[in-house]
Amino acid sequence: MFRSKSPQFKVPVAKRVRDLEIVSARLIRAGFAGDYHSAFHGRGIEFSQVREYQPGDDIRTIDWNVTARTGAPHVKEFIEERDLTVIVALDVSGSMGFGSVDWRKCDIAAELAAVFAFSAVENSDRVGLLLFSDGVRRFLPPRRGRAHAEVIVHTAVGAAMRGCSGIADFDRATQFLERVTSKRAVVLMISDYLNLNFEKAMKRLNRRHDLIAICVTDPREERFPPGALARIVDSENGRMRLIDLGGADVARRALQRQQQITRRWRTAGVDALAVSTAMPYDRELLRFFRQRVQRVS
Repeated sequence: MFRSKSPQFKVPVAKRVRDLEIVSARLIRAGFAGDYHSAFHGRGIEFSQVREYQPGDDIRTIDWNVTARTGAPHVKEFIEERDLTVIVALDVSGSMGFGSVDWRKCDIAAELAAVFAFSAVENSDRVGLLLFSDGVRRFLPPRRGRAHAEVIVHTAVGAAMRGCSGIADFDRATQFLERVTSKRAVVLMISDYLNLNFEKAMKRLNRRHDLIAICVTDPREERFPPGALARIVDSENGRMRLIDLGGADVARRALQRQQQITRRWRTAGVDALAVSTAMPYDRELLRFFRQRVQRVS
């Protein structure tokens, strides 16, 4: 029912990185890079040119000076000033090392980091990586280019392979990002959010950046077989407990915890998405970004 220790993968990091490049390429071909582009906006818009009015054009874009001078209606055209910076903030605390299906939570998180990194490459955006638990483990400043994206994926996969430890400290991660990012960025914070002390930190970070919370869950955290005794060890603080699963009411408590997490996200004003280790995340990811496009358009 439970793994007594973290899974020991024999797959080399380099092969896992190549596999994630294939996964990312498949998602990008399915249209994810385009939805990513639409869901995140750059710093603003800049003037491109003036052209003659065509039926269906927004009358608010009419250039009245040119219209008066030529005697024919003309409109202004603008293009998006993209110049987007994306930072993937990856929780590598002890609880992220848990998994009861094929992959651990940290493995799914590394996959998501790869998808975002290569999508950023497709859109010529800068992308960076922050690994954190009880402190900042590693920071790769945002840069453009495929070579940098490959470094990000290798670093995320390497962290998952080496194992997760510590307790997620969202406040320290937020303070670090506030120090190292001078311009507005898209911050994708990937965690299981089992440490509920994230609301104030995320609210503060969201004032300055476009923050998106991605929660990785595992089905065994929500459902236990009834009528058994189990010895449970907390992966973050090492405490051990013997519990009666028949009276633990795990499903109800898990639902209450998820509702509490959702309320805190809402209070912090951040968009949020939940993915599971037991289900493919591609459809949920595409649906989330398309819904985000509809909300902001």
